[in-house]
Amino acid sequence: TCRAMRLLKPDPVPQELIDRVLWAATRAPSPGNSQGWDFIVVDDAEPKARIADAIRAAMAERVASMPRPDRTTRLMLDGTAALIDTLDQAPVLVFVTGPVIYPPAAPHERFTWSALYPAAQNIVLAARALELGSVFTTLHLTAEPTVRDVLAIPESIRIAAMIPIGWPVGRFGPVNRRPVEDFVHRNRWEGDKRGVGG
Repeated sequence: TCRAMRLLKPDPVPQELIDRVLWAATRAPSPGNSQGWDFIVVDDAEPKARIADAIRAAMAERVASMPRPDRTTRLMLDGTAALIDTLDQAPVLVFVTGPVIYPPAAPHERFTWSALYPAAQNIVLAARALELGSVFTTLHLTAEPTVRDVLAIPESIRIAAMIPIGWPVGRFGPVNRRPVEDFVHRNRWEGDKRGVGG
C-alpha cells in the first residue's frame, strides 16, 4: 500500500517521525558499506518557497500541457500538478544527496546512485509505515541551480531525489501492478512480455 502521495496536508510532522524515517534511510545497503549519502531536511518556509517557486516556474505549464490519454496518466499528472502548486506547503522536503566516493581508489558515479536510491526507497517505505505520505520525485532536476544555491549544495555532490513528506490528504490503498510473471525470465531472456519494446 506504499503508493505515491502527492497531496499533503500542511500540518507539521513531529521531528521524531522524521528522525525515524532518516534512521531507516541509513539502514539501506551501499557499495562496500560506504554509506555515501547525505540528507538535507528542509522544513523552513523561506527555502521551501524559493525551491517551490523555481520548480513551479520550470514545470507548471509543461505538466499542464501534457496529454492525459488514460486514467493512470491523468491521475499521475494531475497529482504532479497539485504537488507543484503546493510544494511550499509540504511540511518537509528531504533531499537525498551524496558524494562520488566509491571505490576509494577510483570512485565512479554509478556506485553513488546504488547507495542513494536504496536510501530514498527506505525513506518512502518508512514514511508509509508511520502513516506519513511521501513521493519519490526528481523535480529538483528542473531547477537544480536554484536548489543548489538555496541549500548550498556543492557541485561535487549528486542529488538523487527530492521527497516531500507530510500527512496525506488521501488514503493509502492497494498499488496497481502487473503480475510478476510479466517481468520474470527464467535462465535467459525470453523476449518482451509487456509489449513495450524489444
